[in-house]
This record gives sequence, structure tokens and C-alpha cells, in this order.
Amino acid sequence: MTLLPEVDPDRICALFMELAAVASPSRRERAVADMVAARLRALGLEVEEDDAAAQIGGDTGNLRCLVYGAGDRPAVTLAAHLDTVKPEGPLEPVLEDGVVRNAAGTILGADNKATVAALLHATERLWGAGIPFPTYELVFSVAEELSVLGSRHLPAGVPSAPLAAVFDSSGPAGGIVVRAPSQQTIRAEFKGRAAHAGLEPELGRNAIQGAAFAIAAMRLGRLDEETTANVGVIEGGVAQNIVPAHCSLRAESRSLDEAKLAETTGAMVHALQEGAARAAVDLDLDVVLEYRAFGLPRNHPVVRLGRAAVESLGLEPRYVSSGGGSDANEFNARGVPTINLDCGMMRVHTPEEYIGVADLVTLVRLVEAVITLAPVGEGGTV
Repeated sequence: MTLLPEVDPDRICALFMELAAVASPSRRERAVADMVAARLRALGLEVEEDDAAAQIGGDTGNLRCLVYGAGDRPAVTLAAHLDTVKPEGPLEPVLEDGVVRNAAGTILGADNKATVAALLHATERLWGAGIPFPTYELVFSVAEELSVLGSRHLPAGVPSAPLAAVFDSSGPAGGIVVRAPSQQTIRAEFKGRAAHAGLEPELGRNAIQGAAFAIAAMRLGRLDEETTANVGVIEGGVAQNIVPAHCSLRAESRSLDEAKLAETTGAMVHALQEGAARAAVDLDLDVVLEYRAFGLPRNHPVVRLGRAAVESLGLEPRYVSSGGGSDANEFNARGVPTINLDCGMMRVHTPEEYIGVADLVTLVRLVEAVITLAPVGEGGTV
């Protein structure tokens, strides 16, 4: 068998930086999606876009591409997301001492454009190398940063492979996420009564105070090794001399254990209700299950595939229980066993985010290993 040539660090770095320089916050992924589709179509591949944009209020749907090799059905699905958290400044990726950062003081977007670049480059390399590989499926989701919103609107039957790998976990290559939590979102709106804060404050009912009472009563942060809770957004008031009539709050709870998740969410809801009562304001509440937890045993075929891919690079596999959700949660919920792999991105969602060129090279090799090692049976199935 002819082996693939060494990954060219300059080529993968240039591709990543080209993608990272284009803004693609959740629900606004059009420009990057067009770049991805054009690159795949240049190889003669067909790219489909679903109707997720209309479902989620975005400008772009999820992309799907079948790359035909051995077998008429994909042996494995590989996935990345096109969106990033919202950048708070310009995107100016720079390469310094073998590391790519953003020079403009906001996110880099390695989460998840490092993987987007790696999937594209690996496909270009396999497509042009003349070596056998299994048929595989590529999925590029949108709005993943909004609690895995985009992949929830993938068509039925996607992923179409019996196994899948998402490359969306922070850390050096080698980590294999085999457990990830469920997440619930809590939206609360406190409704009081406006009044002049200096002339007649006794006529007002302070909605912000109700939220403050509630937050002060909550246990937040890491509650145990499986459970976290957070209040992430609070908004209210119109002027310092007006007793605020409205205050909204968004919070979340996550746990690897469903019973703990229910207990944590219940305690947060109780605190919200008690805070509203203490401030004599009304409360509207909405609790939404965003995605469900998954857990895979180490002897599962998809975990064995991940381990074999990692070991083929001379790395030691690390089995990870994550506190974050990803498209792997949705794929597992759809009945497709899916792992999430560490892909070299570091300090994601912060202005200090970075990825090394060597990590990009390793990520391409890891993608290629997952594809070429995917077991193919009759008809292209595992």
C-alpha cells in the first residue's frame, strides 16, 4: 500500500488561518460554509445543505458530504462545527514561534475551525493519493455553540454511518471523550413595578433585587465531579434613578448523572421562586433540556476505533469524562455511537486561545487514521 506523504505544515496552517480570519458566529456561518463547500466541490464532491437555517433563524444550514471510497455506504461519520462564539474584536490570526493566535485580543476560532481545516485537508490528501480508504461522511454543523442547536435539525438518518467521531474537545491529541453531560437551560424573567428611585421608591417593586436574592441562594460552579451550575447572563433596568420593573436571567445546569441534574435544576428553580417572592415581584420561568448525556464503554467499537487511531500516531490514549456538550451528544441521542476527540486547541472561548502548527499536523493525521482504520463490512458498514 502506498502511504500518504507527510503533512505539509505550511499548507494546513495556511488553510486554518484562512478560515479563522472569517467571522462565523452562531447563526451567521454563511461565508465559512461557502468556503468549505467550494473546497469540497473543487474535488468533484457533492455537498448538501439542509434547512436548519430556517428552523433556527440563521443564514446557513448544516453541510453534509459523502466521500466515496471502499463500500457504497459510509463506514464512519466525521464532524466539525462551522460556528464560533461571538468574537469581541477583529479576527487577525498570526503565526509566531510555531503557534497561531489572534493578534486582535479576541477569540482565535480554533474551536472548531482547526477541525474544519483538518477534515478538508485530509479529504484532499486521501482523494488525490490513490490509496484505498473506506467511504466516509462529513458533517459540518451550524450553531453548535448554542447548546448544539444546529445538529438537532439535521435530517433523519444523519449521521448515516454506524459510528461517528466528532473532533471538538480541547487538549492535546490523544484524549477520547467517552462521557459527556446533559444540559438544561433556565430562563427567568422577573417582573416588578417601576417607580422613581428618589421620590417614591416605596411604590416600586425591584425586579433586579429579586434576581439578586435568587442568585445569592444558589450553589454555583463545580458542585461535584459530575455536576456544574452557572448563571451566565443577567439583564435589567433602564436608569439608575428608576426602580427596575424587569430583569431577565439565563442559567444552566449540567451533569453526567440524570438524577443529579434534576436535583440541581430543581434547587435553582426553587431559589428563583424564593427570590421573586422575597422581592414581591412576579416570575416567568422556562426550563429546557438542551441535550442528553452519553457514556460509552471502553470496549465499544467506536472507542476501539478512537484508541487505534491515537495509538497509530504513537500517542497514549486518554479516556475523558467531559463537562462540555458537543455534536457527539446529539449523534449519540440519534442512536449513532460517537466519540469526541481532543484536537489540540487550547484556551478556547478566550482571547488567549491558540493552537500549535504541530497540533494542526497531528490533527490531520488523526482524522486520516480514523478514516482509514474504520472497519468496513459488506455494503460499507461496520
